[in-house]
Amino acid sequence: MILAMNFNTIMKRLVLGGSWASRRMKAIRFSFINIPGRIVERSRELIVRLVKGHPALELYLEARRRIMAMMPVYG
Repeated sequence: MILAMNFNTIMKRLVLGGSWASRRMKAIRFSFINIPGRIVERSRELIVRLVKGHPALELYLEARRRIMAMMPVYG
């Protein structure tokens, strides 16, 4: 439980940032996680299709950019 709580806190601060860092998990779940969408597998890719024009779309894209920036580069 402590590990999950720490991971939640780290992700809120590093990935979501701003006003999201102080929100509870319940608020994040209802406004960010529970957005209607569909996962489509096509040509060995997973595509997440979200509702067009949803206000959280920009937040999703920014969170994804921040997560990708944290990944180490091997080469």
